[in-house]
Amino acid sequence: MRMRTFEEEWRRRFERFAQRYDVDHLVSGWSESGLRRRLALFKELIALQELHPSISILDLGCGAGTYVRFLATFGRRVVGLDYSLPSLSRALAADPNRAGCYVGGEAYKLPFCDESFDLVVSIGVFQALACPERALDEMVRVLRPKGILMVDFLNAFELVALARSAQERLRGRLPRVHTYSPFQVHRWLTERGLKVVRRAGVYLPPRAFIWLEKVLQLKGVFYIMEGIPGFSLGGAHAFLLIGAKYP
Repeated sequence: MRMRTFEEEWRRRFERFAQRYDVDHLVSGWSESGLRRRLALFKELIALQELHPSISILDLGCGAGTYVRFLATFGRRVVGLDYSLPSLSRALAADPNRAGCYVGGEAYKLPFCDESFDLVVSIGVFQALACPERALDEMVRVLRPKGILMVDFLNAFELVALARSAQERLRGRLPRVHTYSPFQVHRWLTERGLKVVRRAGVYLPPRAFIWLEKVLQLKGVFYIMEGIPGFSLGGAHAFLLIGAKYP
């Protein structure tokens, strides 16, 4: 019997999640706090962008449509794309007024013309890809000049991730998720003509100390952690990079 590839395993997981659950964080494979912290950071960062009311937005890997519904509150045209049809069904069910448009498709071959979107968002996708550079090529292709790309990825330097990786190697197991160096992803963006304008860490409390999330939500705590030299590299669960495409 043929062994399923890394990407095939993840596709089956996302389809299974959507068939089994009906709440956004479980459909997307996050913990409740993981989705909440990511969305809070995303809202903070998107508020800093100068977005024209008529822009078009692509959410690549939209899952249950959490970010599509949020972005649609700005009154902009938003397209959510995912390869998991059960996930898209959940997104449609959660969006009865059709604030967003939902499309089935692959990250490696987006079904859109060149320079179709002013903002491309990709959250929680890199961890399930074998060739993220190919997906980046497509994101940049469909991004218009002066457009913005926002992409997140799991941090390979997080202490917890380093310990997990070492344990998997000792046991001879393949990694369940792919993690990345923020310097590597930064380089990928610049190689594709994007200027990285912001890098922000996603900080999650250990599940045994979930009460620490209230501390992380305090005003100024995020900026303190980001400002401590080296802290973000070892402490951030993930990073969100923002790149601008200049003509």
